[in-house]
Amino acid sequence: MLTNRRTLITILLILVLSFAASSSFAANDFAREYPVLYKSPRAMGMGGAYTAIGGRNDALFYNPATLINIPQDKGWEVDLLNVSLDAGKNSVNFVKDLKDATDVGDLDHDGDTGDDQAKAVNDVIAKYRGENLYLRVADFSAIGKSFDSFAFAAGGLGSVQVNATPHEGFGSQGLLELNADVTYGAIGGFSIPFNERFSAGLTAKMLQRQSIHHDFTAQEIVEKQDNLGDYIQDDLRKKGSAFGFDVGMLWKIEPESYWRPAVGLSVLNIGDLDFGDAGKIPMTVNVGVSANPRIPFFRSLILGLDYVDVLNNFDQDKDKMKRLRYGAELQLFDVWPAEVSVRVGMYEGYPTFGADVRLLTFLVSYTLYSEEVGAYAGQDKDTRQLLTFNFGW
Repeated sequence: MLTNRRTLITILLILVLSFAASSSFAANDFAREYPVLYKSPRAMGMGGAYTAIGGRNDALFYNPATLINIPQDKGWEVDLLNVSLDAGKNSVNFVKDLKDATDVGDLDHDGDTGDDQAKAVNDVIAKYRGENLYLRVADFSAIGKSFDSFAFAAGGLGSVQVNATPHEGFGSQGLLELNADVTYGAIGGFSIPFNERFSAGLTAKMLQRQSIHHDFTAQEIVEKQDNLGDYIQDDLRKKGSAFGFDVGMLWKIEPESYWRPAVGLSVLNIGDLDFGDAGKIPMTVNVGVSANPRIPFFRSLILGLDYVDVLNNFDQDKDKMKRLRYGAELQLFDVWPAEVSVRVGMYEGYPTFGADVRLLTFLVSYTLYSEEVGAYAGQDKDTRQLLTFNFGW
């Protein structure tokens, strides 16, 4: 239990320092979400069904073969600044409640606000005990283009992610479970069409990671509060680097038909993306199908269905519903200087919604989705909002 305001400040400092100093994407007992390098707002709005769709620079994280779908009539795909803020509902409410708790006055009229604030903080910790608190900030700035004979994209990724769970402070779980990481580096890939129906692609990535995965006990926090920064930097932080490849294919079954169906296959992180002590992202085989029917009045309608991790390399669980994703995107119009798209889908058994609005060189994307942090779809959802600001064209 927290006993004074200094302890509260120390716990908040742990969370702040975890952003600056550094979890590993390795599986653990309290955060069961599947590890990914980047969540595309477009893909997440469509329920994560992107293996047979792509068509933007973010295809590098799903299937490099679909880079060939970058519209040639739009020229270069340039994302000079592409910043995303992704936060769970619990995290937003937790921060608000903590702020209110630290603003509590002298409720018992004893001339001291410290005891009242400590009690208010204890009540907040108790309220969120066992809940997953998630926050992620990422930037993926990139450039890409599709030509008649090939397509390519290349960019830089920077990502900070925190998962934390408060507990009572007794037993092996401690007071706060923290799983946080900083990942950054370069990624690039290309797609080559062998004919009008079949394309293949390759992605290469070189990344660095700093991570923390630790259960903080109440006693540990008290003992380390005077040198917490050094403790995190020197004793808890893990560092590693990784170089990896992805391959993919795209088969456009009947490109001249009404539905224009396609099948996609990707193998991501071949041989595992291993950061050593800082964790790893396992290799996954993903399949997807899509349709792009010819419709009047709107620029495009795209339908997609994916099944990810066919070989069950994600060792968090073996649940099939968590691996199934499907959704759709309707691009209402795309006429300079404005563009508007809406998306819906199902991701890990939960509905998703997304929308883009572009004016000149500024694009704002909003996505609402839920991540399953339990062992199977429907057990323990973490509802999240993903907001992206893009400057480019």
